[in-house]
Amino acid sequence: MPLHLQLVKISENAEDYLACIYDLSREGGPVKTSEISNRLNLSPASVTEMTQRLASEGYLNYERYKGVTLTLEGASVAKKIKRRHRLLERFLVDVLGRTSEDSHEEAMKLEHNFSDESVEKLSRMMNNPTVCPDGDPIPAPECPHDEEQESFPVGELEEGEEGTITHLICNDPAKIRRLISMGFVPGRTVVVEDRVPMGGPLLIRLNEMRVAIGRDYAALIQVER
Repeated sequence: MPLHLQLVKISENAEDYLACIYDLSREGGPVKTSEISNRLNLSPASVTEMTQRLASEGYLNYERYKGVTLTLEGASVAKKIKRRHRLLERFLVDVLGRTSEDSHEEAMKLEHNFSDESVEKLSRMMNNPTVCPDGDPIPAPECPHDEEQESFPVGELEEGEEGTITHLICNDPAKIRRLISMGFVPGRTVVVEDRVPMGGPLLIRLNEMRVAIGRDYAALIQVER
């Protein structure tokens, strides 16, 4: 890998180009600059200049009159941005209740400002969805986190024991929204203070709040020590 790929953060504009080429290349073969120009609504001259630059930086293979293809490095960046975008669309629709049309535009604004760590926490919170609201596949992460295997339901904490929420295991958007509204979001610290007998709710301290939550909902909250 060229040294500058390891040291320089790729620009948002370049990410948009690579994501566009990733989408257009799904049909196979080189992507013509005219296709990129039409998709991004940019002049052919601007597209030619940018694709040549990305080729010189090692993200594209560029052949004059034939088009461009992604290199391994370019494909890696493109998959990351598509993963961010489609997970954000899923979050906006399932958790915040936005429409599919609105979610696309909103995700475009947010996708460049999410770290890889935040993206993976978002994915885990939504039980690792595999498709976006439009049914397109969400690319898998390049480096799955081992910490997923260490999480367990919050109800398994001992009374007085502290844990950190890692994600929510649930495919029901309404339940996810309810848990988030109660404050159960990844990264928060929780302490099980008491258990009501006979299958009653758990009394959980969440930061400075004390929340009573039913066992069924508690089973959806994954934590780590």
